Amino acid sequence: MKDIALKEKQQGALPRRWDLIAFWFLWYCRNYVAKNFHALRISKTGLPEDPGEGPLVFLLNHPSWWDPITGILLSKIFTTRVPYCPIDSRGMGKYKFFSWLGFYSVEMGTTKGAIGFFKTTSYILNQPGTMVWITGQGQFSDARERPVKIRPGLGHLARKLVGGNVVPVAIEYPFWNERYPEVLVRFGAPIPLGKGKDNTVEEWTGIFESALEQNMNALSMEALTRDPALFATHIKGRAGVGGVYDIWRRLKSWVRGKSFDPEHGFTNEGSKE
Repeated sequence: MKDIALKEKQQGALPRRWDLIAFWFLWYCRNYVAKNFHALRISKTGLPEDPGEGPLVFLLNHPSWWDPITGILLSKIFTTRVPYCPIDSRGMGKYKFFSWLGFYSVEMGTTKGAIGFFKTTSYILNQPGTMVWITGQGQFSDARERPVKIRPGLGHLARKLVGGNVVPVAIEYPFWNERYPEVLVRFGAPIPLGKGKDNTVEEWTGIFESALEQNMNALSMEALTRDPALFATHIKGRAGVGGVYDIWRRLKSWVRGKSFDPEHGFTNEGSKE
């Protein structure tokens, strides 16, 4: 038995992931986001085309505590692949439940942690039907912070991969015209890795930073319009102001013989009272 365990350790293993727990947590996340946001919207610029076989990495910016939950919800769009995600070991210590969902611990800021990230992530990406979601900035960073900087780990990883793609993903959580904020997401164009050794670590890092920043800039411009027509609604959440104000609005609708619409703000698609 010891020989078998040693052999498995040497060959590597995918991070622990229980499908039943993952399915339940996905349901929980959808409801949790619906209760705390007005909507989760994805830019109508669209989803990346199916890259087929080969390594697939989604590179996200990291503006908020909500990012892992947002990533879980987005990952279920890509049903042909199983998602995995590195997480700061300090975060894993606080949220150990994630260790059942394909999250794997990384010790940030140490050589040991960098080696562990590289080995585990390389192993995952070399297995068919997998994908990895990475918040490349490594720490919380405001969505308006420029220039965008990411840690070099993904550049080192790209050097060792053959084929596959890295997809930049921009996320913002702005308040528009409702009491509850929006979750806005924009997928950028996939970056083909080709033969990873064709670029240095520094070159790959610069390529990824530029692509992520361009996608973040594009999402910011869309967010500034406050126009939901630019986005596809992935999850519909809560609306209305609540309290006495909504009671008065509901009463007014009843007197006029109209159904009550809890939406508060004006939109580019028409006005409301």
